Amino acid sequence: MKASFCALAALTTSFAMSQNPIFIDLKGPSQPTNPMPLFSVGSDRAAIFLRDMHQRDLLALQKEIGFKYLRCHGIFNEEMKVVRRRVDGSLAFDWTNVDAFIDRLKAAGLRPFVEFGYMPEALASGKETVFYYRGNSTPPKSQAEWAELVEAFMRHEIERFGIDEVRQWFFEVWNEPNLDYFWRGTQAQYFEMYKTTALTLKKIDKRLKVGGPATAGVGWISEFLDFCAKEKVPVDFVATHHYGATQGFVDAEGKGQTILDTSKDAFYPAMQSTREKISKSAFPKLPLYITEWGPSYSQVDLVHDNYICAAWVLEKLRKSEPYVQGMSYWAFSDQFEEGGPVRTPFHGGFGMLNYDGLRKPAFFAYQFLAKLAKRTVSTSFERLYASKDGNRVTMLTWDYTEPNLTEPNNPFFHKDQPAKPLPDRVFELTGLKPGRYRLSQTVVGYQKNDVYDAYMKLGKPKGDGPSLPTDVLNKLRAATTGEPESSTIVEVDKTGKLQLVIAMRTNDCVLLELVPLK
Repeated sequence: MKASFCALAALTTSFAMSQNPIFIDLKGPSQPTNPMPLFSVGSDRAAIFLRDMHQRDLLALQKEIGFKYLRCHGIFNEEMKVVRRRVDGSLAFDWTNVDAFIDRLKAAGLRPFVEFGYMPEALASGKETVFYYRGNSTPPKSQAEWAELVEAFMRHEIERFGIDEVRQWFFEVWNEPNLDYFWRGTQAQYFEMYKTTALTLKKIDKRLKVGGPATAGVGWISEFLDFCAKEKVPVDFVATHHYGATQGFVDAEGKGQTILDTSKDAFYPAMQSTREKISKSAFPKLPLYITEWGPSYSQVDLVHDNYICAAWVLEKLRKSEPYVQGMSYWAFSDQFEEGGPVRTPFHGGFGMLNYDGLRKPAFFAYQFLAKLAKRTVSTSFERLYASKDGNRVTMLTWDYTEPNLTEPNNPFFHKDQPAKPLPDRVFELTGLKPGRYRLSQTVVGYQKNDVYDAYMKLGKPKGDGPSLPTDVLNKLRAATTGEPESSTIVEVDKTGKLQLVIAMRTNDCVLLELVPLK
């Protein structure tokens, strides 16, 4: 049986010029589908979860994708009102806002990947802050008081949820302490605070999971592990961050002129080198979690809104799989206030969803991954997931072609960047059970589930600040439904073979679902 999708996604029986077939033996070796891509997702900071609008979008995200953990900043930030000092100088704790934050994660089916920070003012050694919401970035003036805060938090959470549940959480110490902007202390002061935190957790329960150094650009890995070995400090995992852009690290106002790294094999070698550093350390088997990642570390970079972002996500996830146990995409929503309240509907925000909850291309990349079946079949083609669950088959394939950047991301991705046609992609499936199947195809790419292109076609209408008028939202939602653009019935004969011919363009991502009919 031969099935061919043309460029307009209608089923045809003719063949265009195509590449050599890619063979998929559905009765061949398989393994459980790797859960790494859906391990975790990021968000702004804990206080924003107290807003119903943010929770609305988190619930929508989880319904369609379903991450396991969420990591964000600021669980101890001053706006959370966690710590005050009594008249006698002792510390008093109020967990009201922390409880509300964690309860909202639980309501969305998520566990917290806790980032300990920022420093409550009552404990801070200085007044330096970071971002619009003024996260205090100074070390504690007393390690004993920091330990008191951490222990009070942990015992409170164990009382609420039980030790078996809290053992499944992750506890990461601080955020990017190798950047002066985020940590006003020294490396030695960070290591000392990590030691205090780790020993405090292990005093409560040895099975609580603590790790670091939570650095930008995979920094300090060897130094951190050497410190833990020398000082006999517990460490259960390595956490660090990496992005796909060059030039500048903190760019809350979009002045850094970030540029997507288009060099050969960009991004994933950092995962490989970090894994090698862990392997050569005193803790060679530690899991590695990339607790922030994405194409750019600027929250105002149009690469996040461009259709190429979906293919970039799939490409980098796939190449990082051999080295990493979990990655946390930064972030799920454009409701994000490091640089202040959001002012425009499409500004290049980190989110998979824009301020109004419109689905951007990165959202569909993760949605496609979430639709993969339970077991993945081994294939020789890297840009393909072929999965099965009984007789149901789900395939995800993509192209990644580096853009020919002639200028920084802004303004390059503000402009129309049409895709170019590629040879058809041919799949030869064997091992199918004979019978009738429904074959559907969903695409994200240029002008396909491409919300920013649809927004440009409408003339980039303005709304009330970041929110668009209802009629505009309805048009953009209609252009990004994520529904299959083609669906047909195919019949597999007694040979169990099926040939699929898929039209491809640069940076297309294609989800194919083959469902047996009763």
